[in-house]
Amino acid sequence: MKSSVKKLDKSQIEIIVEISPEEIQPYLIKSAQRIAKEIKIEGFRPGKAPYEIIKQKVGEMGIWQESINDVISATYYQVLKEQKIITIGQPKIDIEKLAPGNEFIYKATTAVLPNVKIGDYKKIKIKKEELKITDEQVNKVLEDIRKMQATEKLVARELKIGDRAEINFDVFIDKVPIERGKQEKYPVIIGENKFIPGFEDKLVGMKAGEEKEFELQFPEKYFEKKMAGKNAEFKVKCNGVYEIELPNLNDEFAKSISAEKFKTIAEVKSNILDNLKAEESTKQEQKMEIEMLDKLVAISDFEAIPDLLIDNETHKMVHELEHSVGDQGFDFNDYLKSLNKTEEDLKQEFKPQAEKRVKISILTREIYIQEKFEVREDEIELEIEAMMKNYPANEEVKKQLESETYKDYLRNVLGNKKVINSLKKEIIID
Repeated sequence: MKSSVKKLDKSQIEIIVEISPEEIQPYLIKSAQRIAKEIKIEGFRPGKAPYEIIKQKVGEMGIWQESINDVISATYYQVLKEQKIITIGQPKIDIEKLAPGNEFIYKATTAVLPNVKIGDYKKIKIKKEELKITDEQVNKVLEDIRKMQATEKLVARELKIGDRAEINFDVFIDKVPIERGKQEKYPVIIGENKFIPGFEDKLVGMKAGEEKEFELQFPEKYFEKKMAGKNAEFKVKCNGVYEIELPNLNDEFAKSISAEKFKTIAEVKSNILDNLKAEESTKQEQKMEIEMLDKLVAISDFEAIPDLLIDNETHKMVHELEHSVGDQGFDFNDYLKSLNKTEEDLKQEFKPQAEKRVKISILTREIYIQEKFEVREDEIELEIEAMMKNYPANEEVKKQLESETYKDYLRNVLGNKKVINSLKKEIIID
């Protein structure tokens, strides 16, 4: 077999492969055997006819054409392995010469992982910011815990700030009901300001059974674009007023959260402070990591990024958003309508960020290779063991976790983590 590799624009290559008739012969025999099982040849059981008899029956060209895919599949990946070429996606195959008794020649055009010249990342320095948690932040979490343990009772009085109201309401724009603008027995805690500005203020003073109509303007930056800045009419009926009673902030309240963990309210506050510091530290780490990688991309030189890589990443980003919207209880198509955009519009908007994500992936892979990082098998096994603790005695999950596909995934994840941690040690300073 002969092969040649030619570099093209935009991180593409052209591979010409030439296979001699002698090298093709084993593939022809296998193809002939497959054909013999599918057609009836007088005097022979299925699959048992000799090669020459099969050739007479279907023609030599028929056998060659049956062999093409097998020959290309085997030889193409053999060339990639020998030349240590990492391709992206499927190749475009063009048959250059196909004639029985002659060399078989084909051309494969494919995208490859682009080369990158890594900038001197050891010159990048990012200073950690001091973690600052305020008393207001601690008190807000404490207040949220109080609200979770609140009790309420139905009262026969006017609605005031801090109460929960149960309401029915309808929303109209230009006298036309809006989509999803009708709700019944809807709970509203007055003062939380979870509706558009002014809505909860209009409810203050209402009593059970009372109805009210008023107008309000949707905010200019309202998430549903078709309603942003529009005047709307609201028809509201108050079904009931509930007075909310919050527990006192004392040691008994602390014990009610966890008698085993807390004995005093001071211990609760200390625990909240520790948790907030941990959360803030994680956010800070993520922020510094993004800044670090952005700066590294900016000082590195990349070959042209194949469109396929960017398209795949934009597709991935759209589906990440779709899952996020779904997790919040919204329909993705409705979400797109509210933005007055199509999925294709999103992909176009995501392209710059997708290209950056692709470049980061290429960079971390190249650093992994240059710095000779390694993910050991025992590290992979430890990850699998940790995962299995969440699925004890589940043989199906165990089988999936121990598959080569999942191990390859873990190898990539752990390798990337090693690179990121190494970069942080070099770049981030206290």
